[in-house]
Amino acid sequence: MKKLNIFLIISLCLFGFYSCDDDSNRITLNENDFVAPVFTQEVTQGFEITEDTDLTEVIGSWSWTKSEFGVQSPSRYEIEVDTLESFETFKVFTATAGTSIELTYKELNNAAMMFVKESREIKLYFRLKTSLGTAGADPVFISDTKSVAFTCLYILPLPTELYMTGADFGGWNWDAEGAVKLIPVNGVAGAFWTINYFTGGNGFKWSPDRDWGTAFGKQDTSIGFTNDGDGNAVVPADGLYMVYIDMAEKKIAIEPAKIYGIGDAFGGWSEGQYPFTVTDGKATITTTAANNVRMYAASSIATSDWWTREFNIFNGKIEYRGTGGDQAAVPVAAGAVVTLDFKTGTGTIQ
Repeated sequence: MKKLNIFLIISLCLFGFYSCDDDSNRITLNENDFVAPVFTQEVTQGFEITEDTDLTEVIGSWSWTKSEFGVQSPSRYEIEVDTLESFETFKVFTATAGTSIELTYKELNNAAMMFVKESREIKLYFRLKTSLGTAGADPVFISDTKSVAFTCLYILPLPTELYMTGADFGGWNWDAEGAVKLIPVNGVAGAFWTINYFTGGNGFKWSPDRDWGTAFGKQDTSIGFTNDGDGNAVVPADGLYMVYIDMAEKKIAIEPAKIYGIGDAFGGWSEGQYPFTVTDGKATITTTAANNVRMYAASSIATSDWWTREFNIFNGKIEYRGTGGDQAAVPVAAGAVVTLDFKTGTGTIQ
């Protein structure tokens, strides 16, 4: 009986503790304490964004007074944008805990690209949505609507992948085994390369998504090749070529392949000093010291360091560094012959 009484006393104490704890943590909101922010816009109207526009230039700003919910909790401010004044198809432009935002041409142009995929006149509607806490919880304030009218510039997003097909590469079938996926240049957005054997006069094209709607055979600057009557790229003669494409700079260079060794296995770390010999579509070089073999491809329009176009041989296959870190070490003896066959994607060290 004594044990039972002690148990009841402990239970009642615990019940009282949790009840008090729940009451002390409960947040009570009083609508009389609410103060909605006032949304203000100062943005130039009727401007046109062109290829000559400095997209980083500030074109205006938004600001708003601080909201009040009567509790010690931060407010979340979210700018919504739409082409409809009803905001039926709105998207989130940005979110912040601050009370002002400076706007650049780039930010407004990016907002337009959420709704259109062409250069055109557009009117965007903006509103401020304010909520309690960073999670966007109720209650919520919605401001009056602001608008910005301007002519946007469609900027094609830089691709993260690039493919090549043609008479020699998959027989004009993007999904065929012979179609080529180009290697991304490490640290250079929108830049890609490949080395392969090309037949003179046989056409080929590139696409970021293996689709004829986005396929192209040239850019603003095209070096080392021409186009046939169908707009396909063609090289003048059979041979092993290096293809380097910089989508950001709108440049393509197709040049006889230049491949180099680098590092102590070849004599030093100076770029362009230890070239492979290219014969009958294959590239070879002989090491001069026992060390780790490293190699890379070069292009006249490449602006990044050699290792951004690096590759090596693993288990008889050429493997590319791409956007990754250092590849595993490949130790070789002095006098070893390194042979590369880019057409088959294979290599040997003997």
